[in-house]
Order: sequence, then C-alpha cells, then structure tokens
Amino acid sequence: MPSVWEWELPDGASIDRRDMHRRLSRWLDDDHHVAAKARSWSLQPSGSAGRVVRLGLVDDTLAGRLLEHADAYRRSARPTGDLAMPTPLKQVEAVTWPQLAAGRDRPGWTLEFVSPVTFRRGNRFVPWPSPSAVFGSLRAAWRRFGARHVGDLEVDLRLDPIVVTAISGASQVERVVLHERPNPSGERQPVTVTVGGFLGRVTYAVDGTIDPAAVDSLTRLAPYTGVGSYTTRGFGGVRVSHPNAPG
Repeated sequence: MPSVWEWELPDGASIDRRDMHRRLSRWLDDDHHVAAKARSWSLQPSGSAGRVVRLGLVDDTLAGRLLEHADAYRRSARPTGDLAMPTPLKQVEAVTWPQLAAGRDRPGWTLEFVSPVTFRRGNRFVPWPSPSAVFGSLRAAWRRFGARHVGDLEVDLRLDPIVVTAISGASQVERVVLHERPNPSGERQPVTVTVGGFLGRVTYAVDGTIDPAAVDSLTRLAPYTGVGSYTTRGFGGVRVSHPNAPG
C-alpha cells in the first residue's frame, strides 16, 4: 500500500540533501546500488513557518522498517539540530493499488512541484517539466512498482497526447554532493553534479487519443514516488490538484 509520512523539523532547520539521503538509505535500502528505489522524499512547507520532510513509500515492507528505525532514532540518539525528530513520524496519506488504478476522467491536473523537479538527459539534468518527461517518469514508476499488483496502464506518449495549459514558476540550479573520493594526494574531495530543476505549478490536460482515467492514475501516484530524477535525494516532490473541479 503506497503511503506518505511526515517528519516534522525543528523551527529554522536546514536539511542537507546528502545527510538525509544517507540516513534513509541506511534505514530502508537492502541494496544501495539499485537504480530505482521504492521511496522518495522532499522538504515541504508546513503551517505558517514550519517545514516537514515528506516521505513517500510504494513498498509495504518499507513502512515497518521506517517506523522501527525512526523510533529507535528518537529514543536512543535524542538527536538535536537540523535532523532532530521532536515528534514521531506521522502517516498522512495511504492508498491501495486498486484505488490508484481506478482513475477518473478529469479535465486537467495541476502538479505543484514543491521541491525542484529535474530530468536526466545523458550527463545533463534539465528543468523542463514537459508532459512526456513528467508522465514518462510516472509511467515507468507504475510499471516498476504497481503493475505487478494491478496490471499496466495504457498510456502511449508517442503522439504527445498531453499538453501544458498553464505554467507558473522558475528554474533553479544547484550543486549536489553525491559522495567523496580521494584525490591524487589522498585527500577526500566531494564529487558534485550540477542539477537544474523547476519549482512551481504546471497544469496538464489530455489533447489526444489517450485515456484520461489512466493519466489520472499516474498523477495520483506522483506524491508517493515523486517525479523525475533524484527523488531519493529530495528532488521532484509533488502536490496534485484538479482545476475546474466541482466545488
């Protein structure tokens, strides 16, 4: 059952992507080198001034491991500072795969990228949330994690059946530390990549021969898997709404 959990942060906390990535990897990964992982996280605003880390899981076994490690972290380490956990993790969303597969025919979908969304193209990371990039990412996640439960979705993107009808936001560039390795003199140096990401809101609509209910299922998956590249490093966090939905 896909689920979303919130880790409330102390006021004014600043999260280092590498620290959070490393901690969640230790808690949840059996194999750190697997390319596609059944989890995502993003830093998001909460309330008037606070912030939370939202953790998306699409593997039932990970929820128990997350709670076990987080509880031990709070009880034994009593951590302070940016990675303190003043309150227990809280589950804020959950859905079954059959519920996700039962999409609706909607007039459109607004995806708010609350952490930068980026897409890898060769050695580049590009910020443009095109329909093919966004829904190609979600289709791949569905096939990897959902299809074995409820079957695949018929979403053919080759003829550009999804269009952007509104966009508001901006791109930003960030240097991301991946790991460290020794230089010729033996000193450990950070290995970094430049990541271009987009922050903002994009509204998509069907404009071709594609089942809107299947597109709806993919968009509903987005808060759990994230969108694009580096979703296990805090990129691609999404909130979904529906324009022109009845009041």
